[in-house]
Amino acid sequence: MNRIYLALALVAALGACAHAPTPDQAIETDPIANSGGYPLSVQQRATTSADIYLGNLQARIEVLDQQLASTASATVQAQLAAALLLRFRILGQLADGERGLALATSASQLDPELADAQLILASALSTFHRFDDAMAALERAGLAGADAARLATTRRDLLMAQGRYQELAEDFARSAEPVADFYELAHRADLRLLQGDPAGASQWYRAAQDLYQDVDPLPLAWLYVQQGIALLRHDQIAPAREFFAAAHARLPQYALATEHLAECEFLLGRLDRARELYAAVIGQTDNPEYRAALARLEEAAGHPDRAQAERELASRGYRDLLQRHWAAYAQHAAEYFLDIGDVDSAWTLAQENLRLRADLGSLILYAQAAEQSGQPRQACTALARIRGTGLQVPELDQLTPLQSTCAIR
Repeated sequence: MNRIYLALALVAALGACAHAPTPDQAIETDPIANSGGYPLSVQQRATTSADIYLGNLQARIEVLDQQLASTASATVQAQLAAALLLRFRILGQLADGERGLALATSASQLDPELADAQLILASALSTFHRFDDAMAALERAGLAGADAARLATTRRDLLMAQGRYQELAEDFARSAEPVADFYELAHRADLRLLQGDPAGASQWYRAAQDLYQDVDPLPLAWLYVQQGIALLRHDQIAPAREFFAAAHARLPQYALATEHLAECEFLLGRLDRARELYAAVIGQTDNPEYRAALARLEEAAGHPDRAQAERELASRGYRDLLQRHWAAYAQHAAEYFLDIGDVDSAWTLAQENLRLRADLGSLILYAQAAEQSGQPRQACTALARIRGTGLQVPELDQLTPLQSTCAIR
């Protein structure tokens, strides 16, 4: 599950950049699915149009770039880093993320006592899965007097990303309790999912939607993507599509919404529409994960040559990303190589990824790669670690054969 609490927190650093909301085009949803007001269309809950929102963000980046040309201010560097990182999380263009990380690093070095710069650096490092460095930046932010609530939220999200669940025991204990906070509700929804309660998760996602009254389109689009992913993970494809479509209609340039909508269209047999969406998000991001998905679509559509061409591009793309930012892409690359039968590459990457983070997704991937690599002892050890968390996610069903093997051992 893609996690962007840190990214959304950066919106505060950007200042108010939204104009009066402009209704967008209608969302194509099933009347029954939408009759209860969840997800809300842009007519039901207007937010700033995507073009205005992104135009304002672009204008802010240009203004900060101009300021940076005449001053080496750490504050300006940090603000520009925040703006670029936010755009990276929306558009998925790696150059924004890389420049944002470089600027955040520079700002934190130029003025180590600037708390906001350290917080933005922590977010940037987390984005690239450099979790230990992110925690160190967070400690420096605390020493510099950063807001306690922001520190606590950022640390919590880092712990979640790393799979340090024991340190979140209090959060898990309170996950069924209501709270009047958009992001805390979304966090508790994630916790309910980990605890095997998708209905409880949906209850909190919906409560978060109903609580939201701002005009920024990103938080609602992000929330709908999270709800869609939760449904998709439980094989509820058609309902998941409605949430991805709602997110896409509200913010069409949001790469995560587009690629997940394409996935659902593919699974529902709407190949032409899925191909169109994949082409758009690949053109925007050049992400090898999306090329790999398009390859699966072309294979299913009876175009093996197109599928092979996309797989070759995806393989080259992943190997390039691993050279540049291996920590950020090790897990997705391992999943890809496992899917195409390159077990050796997948096993190597799965081991490296597990050393970096031990969340359930990483443990499940490690167990699968170990099993396919002929390493049953390591696979069973990973399965034992998963069981030891006491958590339940639907992907555990993929390890059913392994559970029998480990029981015999």
